Amino acid sequence: MVSKRRQREYIGYRVYNTQRALHKSLEACVAAAGLTPGQWNLLSQLEEHGAMTQKQLAERLRKEQATVTRSIERLVQRGLVVRTPNPQDRRANIVEATPEVSRLLSELEPAVARRNSELAEHISDEDLSVFFDVLDQIDANAARSLEEQ
Repeated sequence: MVSKRRQREYIGYRVYNTQRALHKSLEACVAAAGLTPGQWNLLSQLEEHGAMTQKQLAERLRKEQATVTRSIERLVQRGLVVRTPNPQDRRANIVEATPEVSRLLSELEPAVARRNSELAEHISDEDLSVFFDVLDQIDANAARSLEEQ
């Protein structure tokens, strides 16, 4: 007989609740720049990895393409992102951060880094390393379980 677990004992439940708290915390850091955490992440990915198709960006962000398209549209309107037709595939667009993004992310970095330090308070570097390893393994397990379906 399978023992019944309480919801709080499930990995997904705990990670989801923590993710929501982290989202709210990050929201407070990036709101001054008029960004959402999702937009900040999108811009950070473009800054780090360079121009890419909207599909590649959606895959990198692990979000639905329609959701990413809406975020891109808002960022285009603000002059933070440009879309250009993909020369290899006329159905696709290349998304690229404008030079303004580097300045904006640099301005946000101290607040985001400070928040990260606050979140890691009273947690040793060794424990954080183990925590990241465990998260990576859970991520790999979740990906594998999706492939097996």
